[in-house]
Amino acid sequence: MEISNADVKEMLKFVNKQDTNKLIVSVMGDQDTVRKTYLLKRGVYDAHGEVVEAGTPKSLLSFSDKYPKNRLGLTQWLFDKKNPLTSRVFVNQVWQEFFGRGIVKTSGDFGMQGELPSHPELLDWLAVDFMNHGWDIKRLVKQIVTSATYRQSAVVSAEKLKTDPENILLARAPRYRIPAELVRDVVLSSSGLLVKTIGGPSVKPYQPPGLWEAATSGRGLLANYKQDHNESLYRRGMYTFIKRTVPPPVMGIFDASNRDQCEVKRLKTNTPLQALAMMNDPTVLEASRVLADKLLQGKGTAEAKIGTAFRRIVCRKPKKEEVQVLTAYYADQLKVFKQKANADKVLAVGEYPLSQKNNKTELAAMMEVIAAIYNLEETITKS
Repeated sequence: MEISNADVKEMLKFVNKQDTNKLIVSVMGDQDTVRKTYLLKRGVYDAHGEVVEAGTPKSLLSFSDKYPKNRLGLTQWLFDKKNPLTSRVFVNQVWQEFFGRGIVKTSGDFGMQGELPSHPELLDWLAVDFMNHGWDIKRLVKQIVTSATYRQSAVVSAEKLKTDPENILLARAPRYRIPAELVRDVVLSSSGLLVKTIGGPSVKPYQPPGLWEAATSGRGLLANYKQDHNESLYRRGMYTFIKRTVPPPVMGIFDASNRDQCEVKRLKTNTPLQALAMMNDPTVLEASRVLADKLLQGKGTAEAKIGTAFRRIVCRKPKKEEVQVLTAYYADQLKVFKQKANADKVLAVGEYPLSQKNNKTELAAMMEVIAAIYNLEETITKS
C-alpha cells in the first residue's frame, strides 16, 4: 500500500511523513484456510505425526476460545488482563531505563533461569496499575520520575556502598553513563545547535573518511559515505543513519547496539576510546566553538561566562574550586594562542559559521575551556 502526501493531508493527518514522495507500507493478511501443521517425527520434514494447532503456554494463561487463532488473537491474549507477563516485562524495562537495573535484573529472562524481583510487590503493583490505566506509557514514566525513590541524591555513604554496592535496595538515586545516542544530544542541546524537528529521514553527520569505502565492494548506494550538511548535522542521535556492517564509530564506542541481534539491555563500559572520542569528535569541538561564540557576545567577566557554560552542560552550579581551575585554564589558553597564533586552525572545525564578532584568540581559549567541560565525567553521567 502506498501513502502519498495527498493522503496524509486529507485522511491520514496523524502520519508524520517527511522522507519521500510516496511511503510504501507492507500489509499482511491471513489466508482463508489454515494449512495443517504436524509434529515431525525425529524432526524429519516429511515424517508427519499428529496434527497440532496454534496455542499458548497453559502455564501462563490458556488461550481463550473468544480469541481467533491468528495474529490478532495472539495480540488480544498478550494484553488480556488475566495475563500478567506482558505488563510485568514492559514495566520492568521502563524501570531499567531510569535506574540502570530492572526490578528483575535479568530483564530479558523472566523464566526459571532468570533472577527473582528485588521488590516483588512493587513490580506487581506497577504492572496492575499500568494495565488499569490503559497501558499509558507517559503516565508510567511520570510515576517513576516523580517518585521519592527516583528523586533521591546519588551521593552514597561508605557504609551503604559497602552494604549495597549495586543499589538493589534503592537507597540512593541511580548513577550511570547515559546511552550512546544521548551523548550527542547533550552536546548539541547545551550548545544550542540541536534541531528539534520530529521525524524525517536518517542523517549522516561527521565521520572519519574512508570507513565505508574500506568495508564495501565498491558497488551500490552505500559504497561511499556522503556526509549531510546544514540542519541535518544537528539532528538528535536517534536519527543517525546506521549501516549494519559499518555502524557510526562514536556510537559504537559508547556501546550502541550494532543491530546484529535484539538487545534487551546494553552493556555500559568505560574505556580510553570514549575519552578520545569526546576530545576529538568534530561535533563536540564544533559545539564548544558555537557555545563559546554565543557567550563571548554577551556581557560579563570570563569567570561568569565559564559559570554559565558549566551550568548549561553539567546542569548544576560549579563549585568555587571548579571555577578557579577553569578560569586559570582560560588564562593559560589565552597565552598559548597569543604566542602561537594558531587560533584560526582551532576554530576551523565544523561547518557552523563563525559570527566574526569576537576576538579569535579569546574565542579559541574559551572554546578549549568548554571542550574541557564537555570532557568531564559528570557531563555524560546520569546522576
